[in-house]
Amino acid sequence: MFMKSEFIYHLPFSQKTKYIALSHPREHTNRIKNAVDFLMDFNQPILAPLDGLVWNVKDDSNEGGNDEKYAEWKYQNLITIKHSETEFSQYFHLGHKSALVKIGDKVKKGQPIAKSIGMIGFTTAPHLHMLVFKVLDNETNNFESKEIIFKEKVKVIRKIKEIEEIEKKFNKEFSWTSDNLVVPF
Repeated sequence: MFMKSEFIYHLPFSQKTKYIALSHPREHTNRIKNAVDFLMDFNQPILAPLDGLVWNVKDDSNEGGNDEKYAEWKYQNLITIKHSETEFSQYFHLGHKSALVKIGDKVKKGQPIAKSIGMIGFTTAPHLHMLVFKVLDNETNNFESKEIIFKEKVKVIRKIKEIEEIEKKFNKEFSWTSDNLVVPF
């Protein structure tokens, strides 16, 4: 049984943004089993889904791709927000030098926290990886993810067959142009 978030979260981007929400059971396991990947286009500002305190910011990587080496910390771009003594939210795959906040900043729901996502870290498609978690032990970096309760109606696809169909379509229609990425939405 999933532990649910203690708060109700807004989407971390504009409600006008087109997206597909996935949580792949083969990729999101153990401590990140409740993470949600939002497939979306670049150039979408990332917003604070709740009020909180910026706990961590890293946006110095400009590398990523479909190689497990990119799962290493040095390739990650992320922002972590503390919402209470027991609950944090975290956003991965942010664009290089995209953060609009710094550690210690207080943020309000809807405030832009990053300019956009990027193809940064271990990824095969542009997406925002969102995780809500409870810290179990600060010294060992031990945490447990929580099922995210959204204010908006969000259908998170978790069935492998459905995800594979979306990935096939996405990979077929996913194309690069000279200046930008064209995402099939």
